[in-house]
Amino acid sequence: MSSSTRRGLLLGGAALAASAALPGLAAPGRTRSIDVHHHFEPTHRNVDGNSWSIDMAVEQLDQNGIDTAIAYAGPVLDVDPAAARGKAREWNEWSTQHCLDHPGRFGLFASLPMNDVDGTLAEIAYALDVLEADGFGLSTQYQAAWLGDPKFEPVFQELHRRKAVVFVHPAQAPCCTPDTLSYERGPISAPWIEFPTNTARTILSLWAAKTTRRLPDVKFIFCHGGGVTAALLGRFEGFAGWRGVGAAAMKDFFPDGPYAEFAKLYFECAQAYSPEVFEMLRKVVPPTHLLFGSDYSYFYLSHAAKQFAALEMPDALRQGIRGNNAAALFPRWQRPV
Repeated sequence: MSSSTRRGLLLGGAALAASAALPGLAAPGRTRSIDVHHHFEPTHRNVDGNSWSIDMAVEQLDQNGIDTAIAYAGPVLDVDPAAARGKAREWNEWSTQHCLDHPGRFGLFASLPMNDVDGTLAEIAYALDVLEADGFGLSTQYQAAWLGDPKFEPVFQELHRRKAVVFVHPAQAPCCTPDTLSYERGPISAPWIEFPTNTARTILSLWAAKTTRRLPDVKFIFCHGGGVTAALLGRFEGFAGWRGVGAAAMKDFFPDGPYAEFAKLYFECAQAYSPEVFEMLRKVVPPTHLLFGSDYSYFYLSHAAKQFAALEMPDALRQGIRGNNAAALFPRWQRPV
């Protein structure tokens, strides 16, 4: 990015908050609809090889009645500090420029160079203070370190201080790849089982580190309804009766029980709109903690929109998931369109 372009972007960074006030798709006064699981693709192709452009993304929003998407350009997995810092900064500035070019249509989960803690702390400050990002996007793990790893403690301390929103997207972990999983062949890949399982693994790692209890001002959004975690809560609670664990250990681990700890988190529902999964989430998550997500560009936005529309639910819950709940997390998107 040229110095002149960078200066223009930084001068315009303060306009991100103002851009939320510009009109969306419908008549003034309607609550904004918000997609919180939306991929920007810096290489203009996603991992599946499908082409992407910002114009295609806007068209998807328009065709499906979505006013705003909070976009994420992906995890920075580089281990070299200079490379990681450079990529995070490049992606975040590139994403911010798209937000500025399309006022009211896009927000930003900034990427962080998590393998470099000092670089991550610097990028948190830059993303919030200069780019005015809505929050941060993280992978479920970086190399073999899940998010509860002690090396990430300074990062979450700062995110807690900043009262940040953190969007967590699953990725394939070194433990479980096509080299170690004989069934991952043909169309079967990490998103089938590994992604939902890795989401549960990183949530459990955060619980093991007591991160969600010690640092409650970090507001976590987990993808795909939290993967398989909700289905495991009863199993965890039952470990109070397991002679190898016991009630005292479970009380230390979950003072208010695993269901209460799970209910502190937020969940977007891409790939979790099937009636049985959605009903399970409704039983264990406050209605204000469920969010609409599409997983575009891996799925056309209509895929999630149609599944969501087909679910039976009270109108207040539908409006909450459609946008009100996300607007409560992101103050600049609370203005009606």
